[in-house]
Amino acid sequence: MPNEGSSSKKSVASRIARTIFILISATTAIAMFAVDFFIDDADDTILNLELRADAAFFEEQLAAGTFRPLETPRLKVLFLPAGESESGLPYYFQGLSLPYADEFEENGVTKQVIARKVEKPAGQLYLAQDTSILESRQGLIQWILLGITSVMFLAAFFISRASANYIARPLKRLTHEIQSIEPSKNMQRCHSDYDDWEFAHIAESFNLFLSELESHIERERSFVKLASHELRTPLAVISGAVEVLEQRGDLSRANQKTIDRIRTTTHAMKDDMEVLLALARSEDREESNQLFSVYRLARELIVDLEQSTPAYRGRVKLEDEDSEAIFADPSLVRLLLRNLIQNALRHTRSDVEITIRTGEIVVQDFGSGLPLENREQLFKPDIRSLGDKQKGNFKNSTFGLLIVRLVAERLGWTLELIRSNNEGTAFRIVIGNAGT
Repeated sequence: MPNEGSSSKKSVASRIARTIFILISATTAIAMFAVDFFIDDADDTILNLELRADAAFFEEQLAAGTFRPLETPRLKVLFLPAGESESGLPYYFQGLSLPYADEFEENGVTKQVIARKVEKPAGQLYLAQDTSILESRQGLIQWILLGITSVMFLAAFFISRASANYIARPLKRLTHEIQSIEPSKNMQRCHSDYDDWEFAHIAESFNLFLSELESHIERERSFVKLASHELRTPLAVISGAVEVLEQRGDLSRANQKTIDRIRTTTHAMKDDMEVLLALARSEDREESNQLFSVYRLARELIVDLEQSTPAYRGRVKLEDEDSEAIFADPSLVRLLLRNLIQNALRHTRSDVEITIRTGEIVVQDFGSGLPLENREQLFKPDIRSLGDKQKGNFKNSTFGLLIVRLVAERLGWTLELIRSNNEGTAFRIVIGNAGT
């Protein structure tokens, strides 16, 4: 069963957490920006209005003849009568296009300036207000807003993680329940007591699927049992016919040799049938393990193949490099080797070389190589998950390799593809229990 972390794909919880974090962060950033903009705009508006009110006040003083120039730490007010030179004015009052209202900065000091023409008496009125204190306050507010934004980002991170875990908790529970189900005749069911109807509905639907699956499994097992019985019957007839022929006692030496070969082939078919049926059922089979020589078994197998198919004669080269006897089921090893060798002989016209060493068996040909599609399908984690079309293509080309892999897994061995190109294909069988 797959477990958490076995896949490189992102989890639903992380996606939810990321979404919540982005939403909170974006909302916070927009809100802080709006607040800062509002405060800055409000301060500028208030300052401008205050300075304009001051200008109107001093215009009234000019009209009443009570005006006096004013200079405080924060406010400077001057009046220039018409016709007089601007040279006597501060430089920031000189050369202005009236009416004028703007701010400037000098040596870190920000001033708001207003200049306008006055009709009575004729002249020009100038006002400059120091806004440095206000600018400092705005800077402090910006730092405070930045701090609040940072805290909100940090809070958003923890809130998003906690919220995601809370939301995904029932999904994780359901996933764990599904992963813990072992394929069998009577599979356990998922609990459907979820508070959220979506998860309860998923659990109920999956339970219905398990019920249907159990029905299919039972029908498949019944079919396998029936097929097993139907296959045993003709084999038993063949074995009985061989015994009848032998009892006559009038067989020639050549006929007796043929009878012996039929008997050997029949026994091999019975063993292969039992193995294949066990693999099809995915059930345990009582193995007939014994100590034997892989080299001797391979040599006998090659002789049988050459006798049954004359086109194979002389194409198989067998080499033994001081291999040791192994403890395994000979019928499984025979089925594995026969399918691996036959696959190479059927799909190439080249010779096939078999090298047997302690701990491994290498079978290689010198054909055009195994197609990439078949290579990918053969080494899928679960080859039974192939689609019907993929299975059809695979069976039509190198179905024997599927049997080789399944038998190798049954033995606890490993099938490796060590070469497949225009120079040929080479498979290595790593023997898991080599030696005595």
